[in-house]
Amino acid sequence: MLLGSHVSFAQMSGGYSAARPQSQPPQANVDRSMQTTTTTKTKTVYPQGVKGYLDSQMASSKDKKFHVALNGKELALTPVKFHQEQKLGGNKSAAAVDMKSADGKIYEIDFVTSNGQVTGASVGKVDGKSPQ
Repeated sequence: MLLGSHVSFAQMSGGYSAARPQSQPPQANVDRSMQTTTTTKTKTVYPQGVKGYLDSQMASSKDKKFHVALNGKELALTPVKFHQEQKLGGNKSAAAVDMKSADGKIYEIDFVTSNGQVTGASVGKVDGKSPQ
């Protein structure tokens, strides 16, 4: 959700302007039709697909690894192999990624995406077996 705030600046009308000091010297005869205004909008960009999600997560991690919890233990993982994405119906897909931990174990992490955005992840296998 994007939140914006609007700030308004109003110029006081009336009053005696000679009593207030001017912060800028008066401009010479300027053709106002030649001036341009630049507006910048910030757009939040979400990573697309599992690879984009992993790249984003690892880039923001201190050790540049993907972190997941399994049985109360946090694992720092590095992607090894991306499996073929499977369509689940609607705009949903699933993809598995084999990831290696520092101790050499291979964890298969199952990702679910909706409209190209990762909406869930779980540990599918540890060294080829279901996690305990």
